Amino acid sequence: MNQTCPTTLSKRHTFLVVLTASALTLVVTALAATIALNTYHATVGRAGKDARFISSLVATQMSLLLLDIEGSLNEVAMFLETQNREHPDDHAHRLHDLLASIRHGEFSVQELLLTDAQGRIEAWTGLAGLNDASAMTDYKAFQAGNTAPLIGAPVPDAAQPGSWVFAVSRGLRNDYGELTHVATAIINLETLQQAYTGLDMPPGTGIVVSDLEGRVYLARPGRENYLGRVVPELVTYMGANPAGGTYVGPSPVEDRQLVAGSTRVARFPLMVFAIQPLDQALSPWRQHARFYGGASLALILVAATLSVALVRSQVQINCQNQALALAASTDPLTGALNRRSFLAAARREFSRVGRYGGPLACVMMDLDHFKRINDTHGHPAGDLALSSAARYAVSRLRGTDLFCRYGGEEFVFLLPETDLTGAVALAESLRQGLSGLRLELDSAHFTFTASFGVAEMQPDTPSLDDLLVRADRALYLAKLGGRDQVRTLPADTESGNG
Repeated sequence: MNQTCPTTLSKRHTFLVVLTASALTLVVTALAATIALNTYHATVGRAGKDARFISSLVATQMSLLLLDIEGSLNEVAMFLETQNREHPDDHAHRLHDLLASIRHGEFSVQELLLTDAQGRIEAWTGLAGLNDASAMTDYKAFQAGNTAPLIGAPVPDAAQPGSWVFAVSRGLRNDYGELTHVATAIINLETLQQAYTGLDMPPGTGIVVSDLEGRVYLARPGRENYLGRVVPELVTYMGANPAGGTYVGPSPVEDRQLVAGSTRVARFPLMVFAIQPLDQALSPWRQHARFYGGASLALILVAATLSVALVRSQVQINCQNQALALAASTDPLTGALNRRSFLAAARREFSRVGRYGGPLACVMMDLDHFKRINDTHGHPAGDLALSSAARYAVSRLRGTDLFCRYGGEEFVFLLPETDLTGAVALAESLRQGLSGLRLELDSAHFTFTASFGVAEMQPDTPSLDDLLVRADRALYLAKLGGRDQVRTLPADTESGNG
């Protein structure tokens, strides 16, 4: 039986390896499909977030532009309120100067009008052909008591054929709340492009601006034929998403799928849409899917071919290497890193923090009166104290922390992303925990305490050795102060090089 067993086991093992390789092929295929699906949704989701972000940037800029225009209209209101009382004789001349000053100071204002409550023009800048103010401003809304600025519908520009304008109006009232005038700024739609000119947008991204009734104010690029049109689907969408959001689905005006993000323009009845065709948003995903799909199939074939020959030997080699690496880098009694391995890893971490920044702290720990434990209870008790202290410390550390038996009963911790306060808190927690341990050996019970020194890497700390020396000095202060305590160097020493 001993002669046939190896052959039988080899065949069984080969069969299991082949079976495992086949199962692995199926798993990798399913995993590749799952990854492709997940990355598809991630790509679409990221495109939606990017579109929403772009729309928020444009909406913010547009809000600032409209608020600036609103401020100019408020300036006209304040002028009328003060000039009617203080300079009635020079009213018309001063009003004209004010309108001209605002017109020249606001690049976005094409014309500035002042009408009475019925829409009859009393003053205007006169720099271009006069647009019909009554067609651009809702005087009935102001007469009905509306006090908020109104944004009119876009209309063709009478002064510049082929261009479009819209009006921002504000009703002006007397002390009795009666409508006396309407101040109107006429804005060329081209100026709205300033809200997104210069933005780093993905190729093919378009910007659409509409009011809450679905009327299109801006549609760029390649969608200029929608200016002034009402798109009912936009009204439905904005009703369900009054503050904006993301959308993936069919276009309301074109026969294609799109990804869109929208944001409401603050304080104004406008919504900004950033739109990208779905097939264009998925272009990077398709390229990666084809590349990685082909690569995955090739790797599956190679893995399946080589797995039978390599699995058994590789497992054995890996186990041997792991055992050798573990034996070479750790202290056999405590399982902590030995000094050589710790210093190599710690210097890498010190260099990383020095290059990229971030806090880094060092803690020195020394078991108090360790010689007394050995003399009183024997060396096995000392070994038990060391291993117990190490196990307890490891249970409180993170995976990124480095822990080393530095020599004898002294241990050192290197704590990435930990400042002095956090390191002191950890050391205090360890001190309290170790002092509470009750050890037993050969029916004898004993306890022990530990002292801690803590130091933090400063911008001018020249080397890891300097950091270790400062932690060791702090440990010396703890020993000098009576042991069983956590100490740092004085503040003036800690802020320097030690």
